[in-house]
Amino acid sequence: MNDQKEIFVSIGIPIYNAEKYLASAIISVLNQTYKNFELILLDDGSTDNSLNIAKSFSDPRIKIVSDGINKGLISRLNQLIDFSNGKYFVRMDNDDIMFPDRIEKQLNVFKNNSTIDLVHSDAISITNENLILGYKKSRPQINKLDILNGMTPIHPTVMARMQFYKDNRYENDFVQMEDVELWYRTIDNYVFFNLNEPCLFYREESTLISKKHIIMIRGKLNFAKKYNLSTINSLKIVVSARIKGLVYLVFEKFNLQGFLLSKRYIEISDTEKLKYNTILTEIVQ
Repeated sequence: MNDQKEIFVSIGIPIYNAEKYLASAIISVLNQTYKNFELILLDDGSTDNSLNIAKSFSDPRIKIVSDGINKGLISRLNQLIDFSNGKYFVRMDNDDIMFPDRIEKQLNVFKNNSTIDLVHSDAISITNENLILGYKKSRPQINKLDILNGMTPIHPTVMARMQFYKDNRYENDFVQMEDVELWYRTIDNYVFFNLNEPCLFYREESTLISKKHIIMIRGKLNFAKKYNLSTINSLKIVVSARIKGLVYLVFEKFNLQGFLLSKRYIEISDTEKLKYNTILTEIVQ
């Protein structure tokens, strides 16, 4: 591909205590069909072996940044933009796995339509042991109401023009919902595009933590206040966060997380599971 010499892509992974999954995440990036990229690994003060795992890769496209401090995800997401040199920026979590052609497919959307600012995709839900669970659907967004109704991009599937991120930073007041606030703030002025196919294996079980949803309550209160939402919408997002946190807490206590997990993806056939398992196995073998 001649355009690989022309379009430079930055891929950013914030890392925190991800020693079990990090190598697979990195390998999935290095094995992309599109080769002209930099991979920035930004450690957030990990206390496990994550930093050593990152350093074990010798690919010249990798840049490792570590200051030994735990600053939190939002700060690190903004830093990743500051450290990036590409025309486009790709989000990636430290426990997820890219499809081999993710960068190529998302980049092709930008090449074929100059009005699009951000591309996101569907995902395939997997367990911590890399078992295929089902299909995680993302939906197109047109306006702020769509965002309020939960029609948001799956955050680690997002690829955007670098200028989008330089002009629109993540804000610190919205912990555990920094992405939702960003989409809400920008949706009226930018064009989002859903690729409508999976480009990422998404590790679901790490999301089943009541603590995350309890912390999110403050973020949603700040969100409702900042955007002066109606009483109905404020109650909708804040009360739902409180209820969800309580439900997750109770289900964790009785070890019933599997039921909650099943609500986060769409069931697929055994044939489809086999297809996606083949793709996943070829990446992580």
